[in-house]
Amino acid sequence: MFKPVHVLCLGLIASLPFTATAQPKVYRDAEQAFLERTSLKAADEKCGYFTELERAALSAGQLQARGALLRAGLPSDSIESAAREVTRFANTQDCGSKDFMQAVGHLRGAFAAFIGTMVMEFPGDEHDWSASRSRWDTWRIVQNGSTEDYLFQFGLLAPDVEDPDAFPASFSRPLENPLVEKPFRLAVDLFLTETDAPPSTARILIRDPDKSTEPWLGAIFSGEPGPPPKGITRAYWPSGREVITDPETGERRARFIFPNTATEALGELDPRERVEILIQPDARSKDVEPATLLIEVGDFAAAHMFSRLPPL
Repeated sequence: MFKPVHVLCLGLIASLPFTATAQPKVYRDAEQAFLERTSLKAADEKCGYFTELERAALSAGQLQARGALLRAGLPSDSIESAAREVTRFANTQDCGSKDFMQAVGHLRGAFAAFIGTMVMEFPGDEHDWSASRSRWDTWRIVQNGSTEDYLFQFGLLAPDVEDPDAFPASFSRPLENPLVEKPFRLAVDLFLTETDAPPSTARILIRDPDKSTEPWLGAIFSGEPGPPPKGITRAYWPSGREVITDPETGERRARFIFPNTATEALGELDPRERVEILIQPDARSKDVEPATLLIEVGDFAAAHMFSRLPPL
């Protein structure tokens, strides 16, 4: 980090409240990372220092650091206040200043090494997002979970590729390729036993900002994280159901694909929030009550941004 912003960040860190839930070093590291990346984003918006890919990596890092601060217990108002201060400072500096250019050079060097990262974990409170840019993987980002009813995977599917080994040679040179613009498909896979009838449908319930502007962080009295009341959510229904059978293992899974609007809504949530997926059993099933899957939002937005870097 260039020196003036480093000094400003230390001052802001000292002025912000520390919470008992945070591990001191983790908290301080995340705070410094967030302020540094925020200042560089502001400098880039003013001076146009970075490429599209560098901006995407910078945004992913900023989002991940912000999520870590929120999970550590720092109020969102304090985070936004600090972000405004470093943005204001960055906007007062000349584009050709020595400190700015040193910071830009440092980020470019770090990005040149980072662009070769194929997989990355984005930890949450209880569940993690696993992100992959590999052309062989099924998922671009995925969260694994289990309930009494199902083992499941939820996330963004990788684009269909008939023969991953036939990718053009340019995919070994990611710096020469653009950011992925085509939306990834949001999906849930439910693993089925030999006797399981595939469920008939599913729907995701996501907090609707038109009904409740504040993040839903759990029941008021229990303080435990949980999904929002159904009255302040919007339901997103799948476009259809597919039952997939692995030709080698015979493993079956039911897959539901959700609209891009659900992906966008999920990306706008606070990382501490949860969403529900309600799975409606087959009409012939003895149990007619929907099964519930609980998803931790976590660093979905940061993982999504990472996954849009060119595939490897």
